Amino acid sequence: MKILALLCLLVSGPALAATQSIEITDKIKRERTDNTDTKFISKFAQWGDNEVLARYTDTDGTRRHADVSLGFRYLMTNTPVPQGDEAEFAVAIAYQGEFDFFALTRNSSPVVTTRHNPSLFFSRIWDPEKTGLSSWFLSLEHESNGQVTDTLERLQSELSAFALDYEGDEEVSESDVFEMAQQTISRSNNFVAFGANYQLGIGSHEDCASRFNCISIFAKVRHQLDKEPEDQIWWREGETAELKDYVGSEVDINAPFLIGNVDTALRITYRTGQLMGGNPFKRNTFDLRYYVDVPVGRGIASLLNKPDLEFFAIPLVVRYHNGYLDELYNYSQRVSYLALGLHARY
Repeated sequence: MKILALLCLLVSGPALAATQSIEITDKIKRERTDNTDTKFISKFAQWGDNEVLARYTDTDGTRRHADVSLGFRYLMTNTPVPQGDEAEFAVAIAYQGEFDFFALTRNSSPVVTTRHNPSLFFSRIWDPEKTGLSSWFLSLEHESNGQVTDTLERLQSELSAFALDYEGDEEVSESDVFEMAQQTISRSNNFVAFGANYQLGIGSHEDCASRFNCISIFAKVRHQLDKEPEDQIWWREGETAELKDYVGSEVDINAPFLIGNVDTALRITYRTGQLMGGNPFKRNTFDLRYYVDVPVGRGIASLLNKPDLEFFAIPLVVRYHNGYLDELYNYSQRVSYLALGLHARY
């Protein structure tokens, strides 16, 4: 999971892992202007994680499901690709959504919304080939899960409804029913954020992705605006927690590289509490992702003698999560799991 990072920037070379700190270079396009050679950053592009992951292990004991992430951003400014030492600015809106898909494990195979994250941000962008600091940004963001349960009475009603729905199903335990009811608990908060993107290895090699020489580092800090956000553990007697003690500071490191002629990338994300007003470095969350585009098209192209199929690849991602922030409703519970799935670029 998954708490976002904020501004996309330009990198030289195929940055395989599509995080919010990396612009997809093939999305740069030409616009009709007085100077037809002027390049502009694409108005519309993907944003953050766009993945479908199936969990293989889960120490939290929840019923098996697929984690689906979808994100996009839209520039409200005509922002040229930075050239030389000149910086450009951008104003944009973005959205990151996360959903749990319980195919074949629950009645009606429901899709449960776990996170909505719309944002508005301003950024200054530099040419990443000229300076390591590629951008800084300031954002205003909302985060919620779209659920409505906020009282014990409503939670009991949801619990009773799920218990009746799965009555007699031996594969559904009482803890499974309680987990379903908890997923309806409302979560919401608003915050401002500031961060920057930095790229190592600028100009060191023509092919940025040929070695570990084009590492992108994204750092972000956020500050909660709500005096009373929806983050209390009100349904568990004696248990207290505040979201700002678990998330508010983030570092994301992405390293694209080649294995033979295969594009791969390794990405590490670390999150902890707010630096100001929170309790950082006591509750830590780590996510490790490995991306690889499996070149199945090469074998098919050779077999069928159709060179056009050579570029077809299956974009796989493996993720290991250890820490908190699995979902907004259970952000204070420690969870570890391994997941395998697909990532998308568009």
